[in-house]
Amino acid sequence: MKIQSIGAIAFLTGLIFCILLALVLLHTTIITVILLVLGLIVGFLNIRDKDTTQFLLASIALIATSATPVGDLPIVGTFLQAVVYNFASFVGPVALVVSIYVIIKTIKLK
Repeated sequence: MKIQSIGAIAFLTGLIFCILLALVLLHTTIITVILLVLGLIVGFLNIRDKDTTQFLLASIALIATSATPVGDLPIVGTFLQAVVYNFASFVGPVALVVSIYVIIKTIKLK
């Protein structure tokens, strides 16, 4: 199995995990740690030069969105807020790894 396939599986697992946890409205430290570890795995296994800029821009938008008061929406607000929070917890470490990769790559070019 290719490393990128493992990274893709880890990403889908993390995404599904984010949604399922939001459905049951669970939030504990261990869940956040699991999402962070999955995010690190995805970050290390899925880095490709052509996707870094687009991914980092999307990550910034997602993390900025996680601060909006989506939870105030009637009926679905709590669920949406939990999904966005979980997904930001998952994507944050991926963005960190990709950012460090881009910085190192940029420094080596000069």
